[in-house]
Amino acid sequence: FLDVKNLTPKNSAILTWWDYGFAITDATNLATFHDGSSQFGPKTFFIARGLLSSEQIKLYKITQYIATEGRPGIEKNNTSPEHLMQTVLNPKNKPSNPIYLFFTADMTSKFGAISRLGSWDIKNGGSHPRIFQNLACNKINSEEMNCRRARIDMKNGKVNKKIPLKRILFVKDGHVIREKKFEYNEGLTLQLFVFGKQIVQVQLIDEVVFKSNYNQIFLLGRYRKDLFEETYNAFPFSRLFRFKF
Repeated sequence: FLDVKNLTPKNSAILTWWDYGFAITDATNLATFHDGSSQFGPKTFFIARGLLSSEQIKLYKITQYIATEGRPGIEKNNTSPEHLMQTVLNPKNKPSNPIYLFFTADMTSKFGAISRLGSWDIKNGGSHPRIFQNLACNKINSEEMNCRRARIDMKNGKVNKKIPLKRILFVKDGHVIREKKFEYNEGLTLQLFVFGKQIVQVQLIDEVVFKSNYNQIFLLGRYRKDLFEETYNAFPFSRLFRFKF
C-alpha cells in the first residue's frame, strides 16, 4: 500500500475490491470506490461485473461511468435493467482525476463472492459463482502430474482420464512463459505458477474464470495496452494499473 502511495498522484482514486478499502485509504490517503461501509451499494455489483467480464473494455467503461456519475447516476438510470446496463457501458464523461486498478492476492480466494455478485441477473435474478480450484500436487513431470483427487495427463490433456483440458499455462512473475493447447472444444485450464525453477501453485479453472478480466490482467499479465498501463508489479502479491482515460 505504501508503494502504491508513492507511485500515484495525490488526487488519484483506486478501483479494487472493497475488503481493503479502509486500509488503502488509511495508508495512502487515496479515494477508493467502495469499502466496508459501502459494499452493499450498486457500485459493488458493477465492479464485480467488470472483474468477471471477459471483455476488458467493459471493465474500462464501467469504471469510467462510476468515476464520473457514481451512485446518483446509477439510481437515475435504473428505469429498467436493459436501460441501466446500456447507460453504464456507454459513459459520456471522462474522469478528471487519475484512476488506478489495484489487484491484491486475496481476491483470488474471494473470487467466488466476486463472481456470485458479478454474474447476478438483474432482470430475472440468480447467479453462477465460480472459483479458482487450487490443487495439492506431489509429483510433476513433463508427462504427468499427481495431485490430491486428480491425476493429470500433461501429454494428452486429460484429468483422471476423462475430463479434457483446453490448455496448460506456465506463469512466472505475472507473465505467461509457456502455453500448451489441446484440440478439445470444451475443457478446463491448468495454470502452473513458477518461482525460480519450482512450481509453487497449481490451479484448475473453467473457461469463465480463465477468460475473466481478473485472471487475464492480474494473474496472466494479458491486458490491453490501449486501455491500461502497468504501474507496479509485485506479483503474486499485488499489481497496479492506470486506466488510460
